[in-house]
Amino acid sequence: MENVILITLEDILHYTSVSGSIDEYKVNPHIYNAQILYLEPILGSSLYERIITLVETDSISGETNYKTLLDSYITPSLVFHTMELFVPMNSFIIAEGGTFQFQPTNANPTSQSEIDRLSNKYRTIADKYDSKLVAYLCKNSSLFPEYTTNTGLVDKAETTNRSSGWYLGLNNIKSNIRI
Repeated sequence: MENVILITLEDILHYTSVSGSIDEYKVNPHIYNAQILYLEPILGSSLYERIITLVETDSISGETNYKTLLDSYITPSLVFHTMELFVPMNSFIIAEGGTFQFQPTNANPTSQSEIDRLSNKYRTIADKYDSKLVAYLCKNSSLFPEYTTNTGLVDKAETTNRSSGWYLGLNNIKSNIRI
């Protein structure tokens, strides 16, 4: 299976204030990494693979529930996780001669602490969209049988080191939360 990406540079431009002059080939690896690192643990492997297959075969438009899931919940989450990964790497060029930091003329370089702060802002926004995604999946789990019958779960709690607020339960919703 080819590395299928679920969002485009146009999605990033739509949801953020990123300049349109970013090269797609620089962003695409970060989109793919965001899918693997953040999205697959939330969806579980079965639902993730189903969505990838629908996108890869260009048949997602005929699957209304999956199209809604992708457009309204997955896309915003991926956009902000992609930016979280992209921002710290954007100013660096790794080439045969070494690693270089790009500094355009007529611009001031940004400090590492400011880059980290911006990346963390994108992470905060992405986490909010992740919560909306999980809530939607829990509420509509009957629409996505791969979500409730998944056998290839990745436990996000073991793979990330994030702090969060208090968890008080889901008021009798019968689903496993994957974050």
